[in-house]
Amino acid sequence: MAVKNLKLLINLLLVYSNKNKLAGFTLIELLVALLIAGLIISALLSLVIDLLQVDSRETARTETQREMQMALNYITSELREAVYVYDGNCIQSTVQGTAPTASTPASPNYCPGLQNYLPTFTGQTPVLAFWKPQTIPDDKLPATCTGTTSQECNDLKIKRRTYTLVVYLQSTDSSDNKWQGKSRITRYALTRYNNLPTELTKSTGYVDPSLEDSASFQTWPRKTSNNTDLQNGVKPLASNAPDVLVDFVDAPNATGVTVPACEISKNYIPSPKTTVDTTTTTASSNSFFACVRTAVPTTASITTPTGINQDVTLYLRGNANGRPGVNSDSFRPVLQTQVLVRGVINKIPE
Repeated sequence: MAVKNLKLLINLLLVYSNKNKLAGFTLIELLVALLIAGLIISALLSLVIDLLQVDSRETARTETQREMQMALNYITSELREAVYVYDGNCIQSTVQGTAPTASTPASPNYCPGLQNYLPTFTGQTPVLAFWKPQTIPDDKLPATCTGTTSQECNDLKIKRRTYTLVVYLQSTDSSDNKWQGKSRITRYALTRYNNLPTELTKSTGYVDPSLEDSASFQTWPRKTSNNTDLQNGVKPLASNAPDVLVDFVDAPNATGVTVPACEISKNYIPSPKTTVDTTTTTASSNSFFACVRTAVPTTASITTPTGINQDVTLYLRGNANGRPGVNSDSFRPVLQTQVLVRGVINKIPE
């Protein structure tokens, strides 16, 4: 019985095999199959491309958000150490108030215009400027103190710190084609010494506002008694190129955005400003600016306490446009924080 069943199965297979030898596809059937296969492959490829584009956009957005937060954290951590922060009236080039003369003291609101002494960098606008103490590490201290600078050297070994002028700028210069964002934040620093521990050589144009002949942070670098320039004719300062802190900051004149105003009634002055006045509440940049609680009277007739606890509100808006997968201004993360300056000299508690 098993043998008969086996023979029957073999015969069926032979018949089916012979039929298959005669079977085949027509040209129309082949073309239809190719068309269906092409449609399926195209749909799959389109889906894959869409997924890759979405992933690229999300990565660009995440990176922009993360970099803006890191930049803001870096600025705020440094700003907390500041001993004096320039407001928008004093950081710009326009002189505020009346300069002193040999017979007349300066008005309480006098500022010589910090921007007049800063180096000019193409396409870069100063936004935030402040003085902070700079700790000198042990390996940067001179081994021995001799010669004409021995007293200064010994003082440095005792204090182990100097004052550094830090300026954050917003740059729109893309002439070198290194940057793809609308703008970026750069950092300029003027340290007291530029060649420690080899020699105590001051940086070009450096004047210590705590030591040099009645200079002050507000009037730096001019003598407050007769408006004498204490830089010995050196102007502007050392022009070491600013370092780029972060790219993909939104354009300073971006449209279609709403930004908060500074409360000038509470002595918060926007920075940067375009003109010295007492009514402007918004900065000239709407993507990176600061509201600085000023320690300087806004006019000669108003008395503002000196040595107040300054605080600063920082506003930063990024723009992912220019990153891979992003070709519009659809993603512009906004960050804002308030920083209390801890290191004000002769501060008055409130």
